[in-house]
Amino acid sequence: MYNKPTKYVSLGTWVQPVTQPWPGSADTVMFHRVFWTFSPCVEAFKHYKPLLSIDGTHLYGKYGGTLLMAIAQDGNANILPIAFAVVEGETKEAWASFLSYLREHVTPQPGILVISDRHKSIDGTLNTEGSLWKPPHAFQAFCTRHIASNFMIHFKNKDLKKVLINAAYLKSQHELAYYFGRLEEMPRSQWAQYADEGRQFDHTSPNPSSPPYNRPVIQLGTIIVKSIMSWVSNMGW
Repeated sequence: MYNKPTKYVSLGTWVQPVTQPWPGSADTVMFHRVFWTFSPCVEAFKHYKPLLSIDGTHLYGKYGGTLLMAIAQDGNANILPIAFAVVEGETKEAWASFLSYLREHVTPQPGILVISDRHKSIDGTLNTEGSLWKPPHAFQAFCTRHIASNFMIHFKNKDLKKVLINAAYLKSQHELAYYFGRLEEMPRSQWAQYADEGRQFDHTSPNPSSPPYNRPVIQLGTIIVKSIMSWVSNMGW
């Protein structure tokens, strides 16, 4: 398997392509997944809040696949995409690869909070034994929008959904006790601001890497995938 990082100094881009053998042909390889980041984004994140939003979205077009993203926000809630990957799907192996490169090359800072949906592959990767994404190296929180959406699937009650969202935004234990009701099963530090020790910086929902905020990034990902396919072809892999 080809696994050699390539850095384009002129563009300030770090790219990690991965290929795998073509079935039945030892001399032919095919594109499997790729991770990339831009040096200006890595440098900018050093001055941002230690908070990331990660998510995946399907790519539609000739090549398909799934685009994984890591998004940061500045003090004015401006969005900064800092890392990308095109993978075969939201599998644990794909997320493990993406998060490993992200931690090593983009976000080595301690104490980072990672906000995501409750996808099993993400949760399993972040909480793997010995992971640098576990406390005290990093912390995990869940996107309120995704929690509310899943809540509606199980309870189908708009009034209770409002209670859940209101509870997530509260910042005192006294207020939360009034709203908490049927929400006790999830650790409060992963969704309620009063219990997160200030790590969420008021970011609860929406997730900036989710629709409709990710549409420009999806368009960028589609363009880059086409360029990668052309590059892979020219490399003769």
